[in-house]
Amino acid sequence: MTILIVGGMAQGKREFARRLSPETEMIDNLQDIVRQALETGKPVPQASEFLGKTVICTELGCGIVPMDAEEREWREQTGRLCCDLAAQADRVYRVSCGIAQCIKGAS
Repeated sequence: MTILIVGGMAQGKREFARRLSPETEMIDNLQDIVRQALETGKPVPQASEFLGKTVICTELGCGIVPMDAEEREWREQTGRLCCDLAAQADRVYRVSCGIAQCIKGAS
């Protein structure tokens, strides 16, 4: 089962993931994986690489658009990867203030 968990910084995503699926492999900080790929010139991972896992990503697009082109590209690539992953995921949750809301699939 593939699960995507999104939400703001320090909102309880990791704790929720541990309670939800303790046996499933967890990928934390998807946004950092994308940043590292961009910084090293490697290809940004594809959603298919995360199937069967629980993936946690901090939301990046709810603030001021950065002036720096690299920062904008990082946000863009992370957002596109999350969209692709959400489309393929069995369940998608948004966590805010430690409260998870199922936005795709059965909760």
